[in-house]
Amino acid sequence: MRKTWSLLWFIILILLVNNSALAQTQISNIDFNFLYDINSNLRGKIIASRQDSSALVLLHINSPLDSIKNFDASYSIINNLNDVITTEIKINNLAHSFLSEDDNGSQYVLKLKVGDAKYFVLWLTDLNKQTIYPFVKLISRHPNSGNMVLEYANIFTPIFNSYLPINSEISLKSLRGRQESIQVDYYDYHFLPASPPMYSPNDSLAASFDKVNSFSFESTDKLQMVKQGLYYFHLANEEIGQSILVKDAAYPKFSQIDQLVEALRYLTTEEEYQKMLGSINKKELFDEFWLNNTSSEVKAKKAIRAYYTRANEANILFTTYKEGWKTDMGMIYIIFGAPSSVFMDNNDVMWIYSKSFNLPDGVSFTFKHINTAFTDQHYILQRKAEFQNLWFRTVDMWRSGKKEF
Repeated sequence: MRKTWSLLWFIILILLVNNSALAQTQISNIDFNFLYDINSNLRGKIIASRQDSSALVLLHINSPLDSIKNFDASYSIINNLNDVITTEIKINNLAHSFLSEDDNGSQYVLKLKVGDAKYFVLWLTDLNKQTIYPFVKLISRHPNSGNMVLEYANIFTPIFNSYLPINSEISLKSLRGRQESIQVDYYDYHFLPASPPMYSPNDSLAASFDKVNSFSFESTDKLQMVKQGLYYFHLANEEIGQSILVKDAAYPKFSQIDQLVEALRYLTTEEEYQKMLGSINKKELFDEFWLNNTSSEVKAKKAIRAYYTRANEANILFTTYKEGWKTDMGMIYIIFGAPSSVFMDNNDVMWIYSKSFNLPDGVSFTFKHINTAFTDQHYILQRKAEFQNLWFRTVDMWRSGKKEF
């Protein structure tokens, strides 16, 4: 009997210890910097649709299926990112939920019980390294916004990217299992680059931009995206939907001199920028800018390569309804690089940069989450006058070719 009670108390003790460890877990205390590492194989995207007390979760991970087999998976559901997480629900073999695989990674589909929770948290545990990778997703911004999924028309797999090359053919799948009439609003709007971190923002959503036209198509039809621009899909009687930015075939890379010049905005004065934009000799002025400022062809080539590599990565990481390099996060990423640490709560995401040669005092930037009809991934930088000296110092290092990469 004593042995039985000893075993029982031992089991209770283990449970208490496990629950105690779990009870200390808050999303707001977790470092999410791996999501902003362009070389991370564990970057992921989630599409979630609420269906009463369940949710259909579509998951994309930048790793092949064979790698994911080395991970344990579980999930938690919460209403507030500052809540203490007390429960994890085991997902029995994520590989059994495998949907498809391509050069960009693997996709999975899960049907999970979520009750009336607001957020879904997926935990992937690397069994080899014993490292946990968390992924957070707002389950649904609107009761009907998650009831349709954009797919590649010919392979019938979900579109996780927020951008597509021109002439892509897509279809739309209704998660309600019926034919839906979808309205498509088309916008051909040239968004401006973000304002520097010490100035008032020129955020595009602060001003209205008009749609060029609207049309409808059925969820059983295919649609070819024949024009560059922003396409917004929503049910005829709903305002909240999904957007896709259609760009040239080279995107997210920069392939034309006009694009290279425009993306140089963060390093130029207003006079330099307007002169380059309005010139018929953009290539000559572009080359002159780098050569005159760095005073070295070797330094110029190195700086150009580093700058546009980051701009390309910003397009991959931050494109929403506009190009990633034009977003506030994209601007900070290009000039300062990937953050050392990233923390989030319900309304904000904070990027922290550790001390370095380029940032002798370190710095942090806070981005306010703004939920829009176009996307749930829109963030506006909280600008401060105190960033001015840091900004001009870092920009000058870029211009002179003295910045370390």
